[in-house]
Amino acid sequence: MFIDKILARFKIQTKVLLFILPFVVSICAVGITGLYASGLLQGRMEISNSVLQSLSGFKDVYAGMNAFLQNTSEETRQAVVEKLQGQQSVLSDTLAQVNDEEGRRQLQEAVEGSTKIGDRVGQLWTLYEEEVALRKSIANSLGSLLGEQMKVLEEATKMERVVRKDEEAAKSILREADRLTSSSDTLVAFMSAFAKAATPEEKIKLASSSYGELTKVQRKIASGLPANQKAVAETFKKTVAEMKALVDTGDLSEENATAVGRLVARFRQNSIQLQTAATVKMRDATATFGKLDAPLVKAATVLTDTRKLVNSVYSIRIAAASFLEKSDEEGRKRLAREFSIMGQDVQSLAQTAGDLKFFTDLVGSLKPIIEKMDQDSTALVVTSQKREAEFTAAAAEIDNIWGQLTAFAEGQKTTASVERDKANQVSVFATVVGILIASRRRRAGADTERPDRSDHGRDAPSGRRCARYLDRWRRPPRRDRRYG
Repeated sequence: MFIDKILARFKIQTKVLLFILPFVVSICAVGITGLYASGLLQGRMEISNSVLQSLSGFKDVYAGMNAFLQNTSEETRQAVVEKLQGQQSVLSDTLAQVNDEEGRRQLQEAVEGSTKIGDRVGQLWTLYEEEVALRKSIANSLGSLLGEQMKVLEEATKMERVVRKDEEAAKSILREADRLTSSSDTLVAFMSAFAKAATPEEKIKLASSSYGELTKVQRKIASGLPANQKAVAETFKKTVAEMKALVDTGDLSEENATAVGRLVARFRQNSIQLQTAATVKMRDATATFGKLDAPLVKAATVLTDTRKLVNSVYSIRIAAASFLEKSDEEGRKRLAREFSIMGQDVQSLAQTAGDLKFFTDLVGSLKPIIEKMDQDSTALVVTSQKREAEFTAAAAEIDNIWGQLTAFAEGQKTTASVERDKANQVSVFATVVGILIASRRRRAGADTERPDRSDHGRDAPSGRRCARYLDRWRRPPRRDRRYG
């Protein structure tokens, strides 16, 4: 062949080198390809480990986010931030190991997504601080509302106490008038019985047995008579004492009975005086009750409306406590309904106590409190909804990063498979080339050992020389016959 004719012109060392060198090169190519494939596999394994670490880490981030939302504090916030920083470091290290454009894009998006999560954590903390401030403001408003509630009760109780005091005074006058009237009736009955007694003995015995009743009358008129008529009580007391002195002598004579009768006659004047005083007191009590009629009705109405207002305050406090525990729109609407009921109670109280100073002060203090609570409750619902939205967005970012890392892992798997196939193709190609070169070497060697007989030794001198050279190279050296 043409290649064999060309090679026949070179020395045997050159031909051996030409035949062996490609074979060695092919073997080296196979080894280098294996090393290259091993390096690729090692790199892919490291990248896969980093991705797995990131996937596991973002699970911890999601758990930390849940803990941060449920128990928001500086400690839970710092824990989430540290976990995010750790994942960003892992992703950055992984990004430095990746060369393909698609993989770098996916990892870069994951890094940017983790940065967004960090920003959302900061926003969640800001919203939490706003929520804490709003809750504190609502709690302060509830405290102020409780203070106003106590003031309303105190003012209403004071008003009722004043009216009741006047009412009790009027009733006391009526009771005094009744005591004076009953005392006058007792004296009239005693005088009538004394006059009907037939004998001196009966008269003296009647006076003796009536001493107890007369003593009671003495006590009644002493406390019932006005201050300007205290002399009547003193005169009556003196008359009773003189009568007792006569009765205690035990004298049942006509003269003693007549003396007792003179003392009993004084009771007639006392009876008239007592009746007159009772009439005056009855008139004063009637006038007092007439004056107290309207204040009593007003006080009762104000007290009733005040109690409704107090109950509304209690209802607001209960609704606010429930709202602070679960700050949603339903709780805010319930609280707003209680505000509306309280407004109606204030209007009702305005109709009965609008001319009183305490009511004017009450409206001036209650209205700002209710308006502030209404504004804070609305803002708290909005802030809570923003917190939930930020958390949902952060969770969506985590899911997005999870999908990106999963897609990146799948892409790395596909790339590794392609590179493995390429490495296998290179290895197979190098092996085949080596085999072909080796087979060519054996064939060329066989052609070189066989002389070309078609040229009869003249047209191919190089072939004969090469054959003779190979023949001498194969035969063992001859011994010199001279040395046997």
